[in-house]
Amino acid sequence: MSSGSRFVLPCARRVSAGLPRLAERSTRRFISLKSLFAPPPAAGDSAAETKARVLVKQDDLFHQLSKSPIKEMRQKGLMIQDHGCCPTCVRETSVNAGQAATREPLFECPDCGYPTHCSEEHWAADKSRHSEQCGYLRESNEDEHDLRSGRTLREFEFPSAQLPEVVVNFKSWDTFLYTRSFTNVESARAMRHVSKVLTYPITIGAALHQYSPFTLGSGLTPEGLKSMTALRTTIKEHELARSEKELQMQQMPLRIFVLGARAEAMLPPHLYLQLSYLLPHSSMMVYFVGPESIPTADETRSTIAVSPRLALKYHKGYFHDVIWNFAPFDPFTDVFFLFSPGLGHPKGRGGWQPTIEKLLETKCPIFATGFHQADMDNDVAALTEDFGSSMDWLLKPQANPFASLKRDFGIRNLSEWAIANWGIYGFRGKRYEVQRK
Repeated sequence: MSSGSRFVLPCARRVSAGLPRLAERSTRRFISLKSLFAPPPAAGDSAAETKARVLVKQDDLFHQLSKSPIKEMRQKGLMIQDHGCCPTCVRETSVNAGQAATREPLFECPDCGYPTHCSEEHWAADKSRHSEQCGYLRESNEDEHDLRSGRTLREFEFPSAQLPEVVVNFKSWDTFLYTRSFTNVESARAMRHVSKVLTYPITIGAALHQYSPFTLGSGLTPEGLKSMTALRTTIKEHELARSEKELQMQQMPLRIFVLGARAEAMLPPHLYLQLSYLLPHSSMMVYFVGPESIPTADETRSTIAVSPRLALKYHKGYFHDVIWNFAPFDPFTDVFFLFSPGLGHPKGRGGWQPTIEKLLETKCPIFATGFHQADMDNDVAALTEDFGSSMDWLLKPQANPFASLKRDFGIRNLSEWAIANWGIYGFRGKRYEVQRK
């Protein structure tokens, strides 16, 4: 099933003869995230009253932002008008050496519904350039209205523990969601919704799992194989110790550090259960570290025990300043993830350097992602220039099969876009072998 096709996942009852036990999953407990977007039902509401609260019907998802029936979408349009600028004006300013004034994008494109230019005249003059993003903007417009439409978002009803006899397939989103029994993802739009929130835990799981898509011949280097074998040895020990309580007490948990954490730290904590289900016998502690690392605005806990085997910890600050809270480090239990860190961005490069220096000293595997090809290439080039002689590559830069399928756009410039975790690469501090003369 290609990633560009319409995503229709078979329901559990329509399973091939080769997977007879998949049908049993329909009786398993499902974890729902649909309340994140759907308006909560009032006490005593009937089904008819709940249905009447649907703000946008499925055949009427497209609206110009200023005329949207949803308040949040109207506010988004105003924010773009306040902070954005007309791209035609920007080009004229550049051509005339700054003599032309840039104006706010008050004119809404009739095709995508976003305020893109200062006037219809400038929109028409820029239409050929704007058409490159117009379709994606319209898709985003409809997706955002769908999430806030008031309908029951069944695609966010996630499955719980994996049946032990069913192997998870990490080839693509299609095969993963099918073998994990996400039976309610029945359209490309639902796939975009789900991938947007699952890209973080599943990218972590795909890197650690024994059936990872990152293998020798598919980007993983010999040094990468050594590092991942160390981690998977610990995961295997957890599995072998599951029937011996005494052995379980001796096992060290996996420690997953997410540095520079932003959106990934603000996801609902139980979303990371999807990571725990991929490694069901391993105890895991996920550390979110960064100046913006907070679970939610109203959450005061620094540690959240999601399940007996999964805990989330939040540390607000720079890793190189708080490193001694986590030392010592062990390549058999510790791994680091940097989601779209901007290592090569002019404003962030200097700030990341002391953190990268400390990370390389741990000799633990480090995985990082990028928003798109140019972003990843920029980060890799900066990393190579600053630390190339003191690091080994574990995973060659490549497209991430578990990137978000939703394209996000900047408020200040709608021609700039990003895809969460579009690409992935891995590295580690160089290890020197002892050689005898």
